[in-house]
Order: sequence, then C-alpha cells, then structure tokens
Amino acid sequence: MIGYVALGGLALSAAVYLVSASALVRMRRRSRCATPSGFEPPVSILKPLSGSDEGLEENLESFFRLDYASYELVFSFASRDDPAFAVARRVADGHPAIDTTFVFDAREPGGNAKVNRLMAAVRHARHRFILFSDGNVRVRPDFLRRAVAPFADGRTGLVSHLFRAVGARSFASRVETLYLNGCLLPGTAAIASVLRIPCVVGKSILVSRRALEAIGGIGSLRDHLAEDYLLGRAVRAAGFRVVLSTDVIDTTEIDKTVGAVWARHRRWALMRRRLAGPLYAGEILTGAFPWFVAAAVAIPTPSARAAAALLLALRWGAELELAAWEGHPVSLVDAALLPVRDLGAFAAFWAGLFGRVVRWRGRDLVVGDQTRIEGTA
Repeated sequence: MIGYVALGGLALSAAVYLVSASALVRMRRRSRCATPSGFEPPVSILKPLSGSDEGLEENLESFFRLDYASYELVFSFASRDDPAFAVARRVADGHPAIDTTFVFDAREPGGNAKVNRLMAAVRHARHRFILFSDGNVRVRPDFLRRAVAPFADGRTGLVSHLFRAVGARSFASRVETLYLNGCLLPGTAAIASVLRIPCVVGKSILVSRRALEAIGGIGSLRDHLAEDYLLGRAVRAAGFRVVLSTDVIDTTEIDKTVGAVWARHRRWALMRRRLAGPLYAGEILTGAFPWFVAAAVAIPTPSARAAAALLLALRWGAELELAAWEGHPVSLVDAALLPVRDLGAFAAFWAGLFGRVVRWRGRDLVVGDQTRIEGTA
C-alpha cells in the first residue's frame, strides 16, 4: 500500500511540475513578445542594505546603468559602519549624474529590520513610483522601463518580479540554485497565473505611492517577517491590481555554506506554512526523488520500478528542458545534484511544520500567525 501511495505521489509531483513549467513558459513567451509602452514616470529606487551581499558592487552598478529617463537611488542603512555603505558610496561616486541619497537611521520601530530601513528610505523618496530592491539583485539596462509599463493602467498598484539565481560556485549554492531556478521559479509562476493568488517576491517590488498610502504605508508591515507577500495581499485588498512581471531578474547566490542555505530555507518554509495554511501540504510534492526511492523500495517489482524511473525521468527531464529553453542550461555536474536538492526540499518541508524560531539578520526571531514577529528568542 505504501509503495502505491509513493508511486501516486511521484506521479503528482511530475504532473504539478509540468503545470508549473507550462505556466512559466506562457509568461516568458509574453515577456519576449512585449515591448515597453513608452510610459516612463520618475522612479525612486530604495535599497535597504545590511552587510555585504555576494557580488554587491556589480549588483549596485547595474542600477546606475539603467536605460531610463529619470530615477533616483536611495540607500538605507542602520549605521555608517555597515560594510555595504563603503561599497555603495564607491559605486555612487562613479556615477555623479545619478541622484543618490544615503540614509542612516538606527531606530527599530518594528521587528522586521528590512522594513525599518525601508521606512527610513521612503521618507526621502521624491517620486510617486517606488522600487524596493534587495542588495543581491542584478538587472539589465531595460529593466525599469519594462517594470513600470503595467502602471500605464491606472488600476495597477504593484509589480513584482520572478527571479533566477546566478553565479553559484560552492556546493551549497549550487544545490540552492537548483531549487530556486528549478522549483521556486516555476512554482511562483503557477501560483500567480493558475491559482490567481498574489505572489509578491521581495527581491524587487515596484509600488505606486498611492497604493502604499492606501494600506497605511510600508510601516504597517514592520512586525511581519513576510512583508513582501503581505504587501501584495494588502494592495489587492485595497482595490489595486497586483502584477507579477513576465520578466525575470537575476540574484547572486555564489558561495553560501550549507548552514546558511539550510537556515534560509527552513525560515522560508516556516513562513510559507504560516501563510498558506492547508495549501502548504502541496509542497511535499516539490522533491520527486524521495517519492521515487519509496516507490522503488516498497514495490520491488520490475514494472513498478520502471514506472517510478519513468516518472522521475519525466519530472527531471522537464526541468532540464525548461532551463535550456530559458537559455540557462543545467550542467552535468549540477544535474547530478538533483537527488540532493530533492532530499533537501523534502527535509525543509518537514522542518517548516515544526518550531517558531528562525534566524534572520543575526537575530533569533519568534514567528507567529501570518509571520508576525512576536519577539526574540
């Protein structure tokens, strides 16, 4: 009986992935056909930085080379001693024609340090469209023109972006990249386009000041860990369109340790469980390899093992084909890590079911319902 349940789980894993991959392909085809609308209002780009992200200098440099008529950059730090400040200052000095502001504010009005930095930055932002962008994001010159295009429709309140990990060198970063690009990327596309659930990703969020004011400002989320997802939900509840852009931005994930990757994905799993409720159970299908092993062991007949192998090949083959279609093929070395990736995703799913304490930005936080930060551990 257990073997047939595992075989069914493997079939569901493959089917769900094919639906997700199809959703991503449809979105990406629209992106390749789309052209910027010519709508180019001034934009304030807010960068809440803490510590030196991998590839930070090159990431920031990409924002100073945007092909866009009018924009400003606002960097926000808790202290001048933050190592990211020296990097940002050096990059900004190389582009004196770009309006750049540095904000230092050590106050922590809420439990979410990132939102605290954004609150300080918003007070210095001059324009009616505001982009929140993390330090590990790297963009192409036409990024902002394409990102702002949906706001030509006055009903739009927020645009967020899918992201792809690039640059992995360490073992842990390679495994994480397989998860981010192979599982999270198509999964996010499916949640937004198939389930029609606003799926806002905090790597890059472009929001109108009108929508932000309608929800009480970014400060209204200062005590929640999943401020990005909840921001999208609040903006939609306020009557605005929430758009997941068909473009994909890059994030640098280079030399992370196993411990850092595990802490990050355990935190994300716990947050998703707090937000998704019963829908979180679907994440047990993310990794196909554990289902394959269980089916092959529990039903040791040649036909069952052949069926399990075929389903696993279908699941992984679709992922590798999608990566190649996107122009980012998976190397043979990385493809060999797919079983490790699947086992890690399976472990993270179960870890998300237990505990309330997560490690983030050097603090142990107690997380409650809807990812409310209830204090430090």
